[in-house]
Amino acid sequence: MVAAWLRGLALIAAGTIAATLIGELDQAPSPIAVALLLGLAASPFVHLGESSKVPFFGKFALRTGVVLLGFRITLDDIAGLGAPTLLLAVAVSVTVLMVIVTIARRVGVGRRLGTLLGVGSAICGASAVAAAGTTIEASDEDTAYAIATVTLIGTFATFALPAIGSWIGLGDRDTGIWIGMMVHDVGQVVAASTTVGDDALTAAIPVKLVRVLLLVPVLAILASSSLAKAPSSDHTDRPSGVHRLRGLMPGFVALFLLASIISSTGVIPDRLATVASDVERVLFTAALFAIGVSVHLPTLRRIGPRPAMTSAAVWCVACATTAVILLA
Repeated sequence: MVAAWLRGLALIAAGTIAATLIGELDQAPSPIAVALLLGLAASPFVHLGESSKVPFFGKFALRTGVVLLGFRITLDDIAGLGAPTLLLAVAVSVTVLMVIVTIARRVGVGRRLGTLLGVGSAICGASAVAAAGTTIEASDEDTAYAIATVTLIGTFATFALPAIGSWIGLGDRDTGIWIGMMVHDVGQVVAASTTVGDDALTAAIPVKLVRVLLLVPVLAILASSSLAKAPSSDHTDRPSGVHRLRGLMPGFVALFLLASIISSTGVIPDRLATVASDVERVLFTAALFAIGVSVHLPTLRRIGPRPAMTSAAVWCVACATTAVILLA
């Protein structure tokens, strides 16, 4: 038993260190994306077995990372955007989520995979996919596929949206708002908006944080819907009040919300917040390597391009519609 724990820790540590080192190279993707790719590349050569602790460590790292993500959010920054921008950001995110899930069902994409693609596109990319995956107990293959899709779209958006925003005549602030609404990962939002200017950066980050904050109700709804569909014919089999509460609000989601509230009070020193952010990135890197190395690649290939094309098409339409609104 101890050997299984140590092997799992050693494997994840090696993958996390390698992904971090590669991710720090010039022009390299983020360490989180690199971790998934390394895990997928290693999966044919690593036979985990049923006793492996890699999935456990990956899930623990993921949920802890989600909690620490809450320390990035301050409610004052979000309130400073103004009601119209806030409402537009929420409306775009909710619409993207619902449209992707609806179309995915109609074109024959699995329900869980469609949900993961919608959550990743609407909220915060890979971290949202991973959090939703553990909430709805999605397969590693579905989770990896969705993460790869939203990462590719987000990477394209990082380079494309600043150039397109300048070309169509959006000002720096509106370009930042557009980037915050349409680029998936927080790091990608920072990278894209920085190339435009300080006004774009200061507008993009709060908009993005609004989308991140939507992770709380979305995960709570997903947990609630899963709980509602669980069969319970016998009264004695029904969950207790505590378990019902946990189903409606998973523990790590409640801690995420608590972290956001604490961050908004200003009691956390900037240095400690920076450490929490660094630890969060390491934990997400470890979690995505664990997901990647647990994937059965033939299953991933059998999914095919249709789900990715659906997600990309909805994103393109949402980009165009949002740009028109901001130009008006």
